[in-house]
Order: sequence, then C-alpha cells, then structure tokens
Amino acid sequence: MSEPITVCVDADIADLAQDFLRNRASVARTAEAAAAACDLPLLRRIGHELKGTAGSYGFQELSAIGATLETAAIAGNLISAGEAIARMGDYLARVSVVPR
Repeated sequence: MSEPITVCVDADIADLAQDFLRNRASVARTAEAAAAACDLPLLRRIGHELKGTAGSYGFQELSAIGATLETAAIAGNLISAGEAIARMGDYLARVSVVPR
C-alpha cells in the first residue's frame, strides 16, 4: 500500500480544500469516461482546470497531474492521459488535509 499524503493548508481554507478534494472524485470519474470516449477536448479542460485550481489550495502534486493531463490531451496521447488519470485517482485516495 502506498503512503498517505498530507497537505497542510491554512485553517481558514481547510473546509474549502476538503470540499475541493471531495468534488475531484467525480471529476476523476468524468475524466475516465472522457478517456474511454476519446473526448480529448474534455480531457484538456479537466486537466487545465485541475492545474489551475489544485495549486491554489496547496495541492501542488495534483496541479502537476492536471498539467500532464492537459498536455497529453493537447498532444492526442490517450495513453499518457490514462496514466495521468490513474495518478489522479491514486493521489485522491491517499491525500488528506491538515489545517495549520
């Protein structure tokens, strides 16, 4: 089993960050469906949004995964997109928020 990931966030945004993570589970499922349907424009949008918003909450690794997904979709590389989606699912399964 992989190690847990802990992200420390400002106490003022801890609840928002936790809500953000919960909502990403449905985004990951949408990305999986988009990859299965070869919907590259949707994968690009998901990656772009994830890249921008995850970092603002302090989830830098998730932001990098979003950037990878966006780049893969732009390049039309469904294999790399699938790998990014798998990394997203793994990250979301292991991450937790700790207020500071």
